[in-house]
Amino acid sequence: MKDIHVLFINYNIRSDLRKALSSLNYILPRVNKVTVFDSHYPYLSSPDSSLPFDIDHINAREDLGITLNTYIEAIESEYVLFLFTYELLTSAVNGNTLTLKDDKPIMTVYHESKDLYYQFPFMVKTSFLKDSPFALEREVPFREIIFHLWLLKNGESNVVTLKENVIEEIRKISNITNNEKLKFAHKFKKSSLNTTLSAPTLSVMISNFNMEKFLSVAIRSCTMQSVPFDQIIVVDDGSTDNSLKFLERYKTYPNIQCFSKVNEGKAKALNYILPFITSDFVLELDSDDWLDPDAVFLIKNRLENLPSNIAVVYGNWRYWNQNSAEEVEFLRVRHGKSVNSHEELLSYPFPLGPRIYRTSILKEEKGFPIIDFEQGRLYEDIAILVQLFKSYGFFYDDFTIYNVRKHNDSITKKNHSKWNDFRKFLK
Repeated sequence: MKDIHVLFINYNIRSDLRKALSSLNYILPRVNKVTVFDSHYPYLSSPDSSLPFDIDHINAREDLGITLNTYIEAIESEYVLFLFTYELLTSAVNGNTLTLKDDKPIMTVYHESKDLYYQFPFMVKTSFLKDSPFALEREVPFREIIFHLWLLKNGESNVVTLKENVIEEIRKISNITNNEKLKFAHKFKKSSLNTTLSAPTLSVMISNFNMEKFLSVAIRSCTMQSVPFDQIIVVDDGSTDNSLKFLERYKTYPNIQCFSKVNEGKAKALNYILPFITSDFVLELDSDDWLDPDAVFLIKNRLENLPSNIAVVYGNWRYWNQNSAEEVEFLRVRHGKSVNSHEELLSYPFPLGPRIYRTSILKEEKGFPIIDFEQGRLYEDIAILVQLFKSYGFFYDDFTIYNVRKHNDSITKKNHSKWNDFRKFLK
């Protein structure tokens, strides 16, 4: 009975894909069709006459979530079986292993890496998949997350987990990027408990200019928190791309306020939304960066019993590089340190942050200063810190919840040569 449609996801090495395809011999009587979703299309799309089945190759370079959801609508087989990147089937697979009941339409297998475990869908009833689409890739920092989110959304009650070792890895991949991605995914598992915290209240403010391809990741990282933000406020600073179109979809989301204005620079954009912030503290998030799922929980724990003269709380940065294939690669965590003088602030080896401001002080200081340097369009983060440091205290704590995306379109990178001029201007 040919009732399984097999989907191969993220196989970027031709020899790995061939091994994985050959492993389908263990379930060949049940294989109705095979499709490879190829992010390097058409690199792997050459035909292979030695295999006993035809293979469809689908270009998944744009948005894997959209591509999958559209393709699954046309699948006629009763089941869909997923294999990912370095996986192949083992001899433990047989017809008795791959069975699903109506009340358990999802089959998973555990993956382990050191002290972490995570799950991907392995086999799913096609009818259930059609009613439960995947998240869009443009809304998550890396594509693997769409499968973790899909499992979390569909709940434990629908899942049966295989104990047999029905899959194995073609090669052991333990590079630091994969490990960091696993840690990030594991936080979604932990954050699904939806812990609640009391005051102080915390909001997030996002200023966007021409970052349409990253904006949804930033916003969705705010909406998928284990403890919700009290406010999510977004302002578009006169973008000329499709950012406003993307923002339209979030205007109906609860707890999100969206604004737009003419382009005058980030400082004026943040000052524009400052009157609408009603929380005790506010976190600044750049529109090309994103937060960990437990960011609000960890920040609020650090805001309790904070001395009233503290204007800014900050911690560490986690840096990722956006490569030429539009994928992120982990670079490093840069740990912060306490700042005790004006000189230490100006010589800080990287921008101090992430910055959580006490809202009342930010408002008392009339928001972000509009300085003469570059008409106030650059280094608004340094300008406000220099101003606040004159009268208030800063508090550093060793926590990492903020992800910085390094890419060629970054305003900071494009204007890196002006940093030394700005430091001279401040002095």
